[in-house]
Amino acid sequence: MLNEFYIPPADGYAHSIMISAFCRSKLFEEAKQLAKDFEAKFNKYDLVLLNTMLSAYCRVGEMESVMHVMKKMDKLAICPDYYTFHILIKYFCKEKLYLLAYRTMVDMHSKGHQPEEELCSSLIFHLGKIRAHSEALSVYNMLRYSKKTMCKALHEKILHILIAGGLLKDAYVVVKDNSGSISRAAVKKFGSAFVRLGNINLVNDVMKVLHGSGYKIDEGLFHMAISRYIVEPEKKELVLRLLDWMSGQGYVVDSTTRNMILKNSHLFGRQVTADLLSKQHVMSKSLRSS
Repeated sequence: MLNEFYIPPADGYAHSIMISAFCRSKLFEEAKQLAKDFEAKFNKYDLVLLNTMLSAYCRVGEMESVMHVMKKMDKLAICPDYYTFHILIKYFCKEKLYLLAYRTMVDMHSKGHQPEEELCSSLIFHLGKIRAHSEALSVYNMLRYSKKTMCKALHEKILHILIAGGLLKDAYVVVKDNSGSISRAAVKKFGSAFVRLGNINLVNDVMKVLHGSGYKIDEGLFHMAISRYIVEPEKKELVLRLLDWMSGQGYVVDSTTRNMILKNSHLFGRQVTADLLSKQHVMSKSLRSS
């Protein structure tokens, strides 16, 4: 509370300076009281003063007053700026109102303001925690399509969120564009999730991206992919392409997968199957002898 010797400022500009000074000194209750004092005595506002008042109310967690300032902005047709949005997003995150923080960030972005990466990264993490996977991706894309350089760790952070949310096609794009910034363990987790549950038409492309990232694809992943193809006979061409590509890259099917292919050779044509497995056999002998 302001003491009895306190002399209130005479105008809005002075109030703004004093409120900011109280906030910097962590005298948040005093800043809030001064903001209320201004509202009781004056009727002229500008964006700087409103932002200062908003900051004071956010610091003490007075939601009703925060909403009051926002309504006043709307009533006076005063457009929020970068600092308005930044103050609000930080406040909503502090109060664990992450979806409200997200909607505020979307509004911020739509008005041409680019939020700082640290704030985006924190919001992405919290949105992932509350399973707001699509919203987390939206925030990531705000940064991705901006002119700012992104922290490499953010690519892996969003990848885990997308896998958890089953947004595997989006996860594929993240890995394809940023494989050099993602750990082998995360790439492996993505590969397993996509081959098991992702769009079957993209499985071969995913295999190529995994290989191109430097990840050595294991036999289990190939077995999983071929198993998915076999239960959908109309995808037989994709099996043949995968087997041909494997031979070209030095990958050999394991004996279990080989037997599964032979049992279903009628789907692909027995001669075609024999030719492909013959290539695999020759390569396997070559690898053992080298």
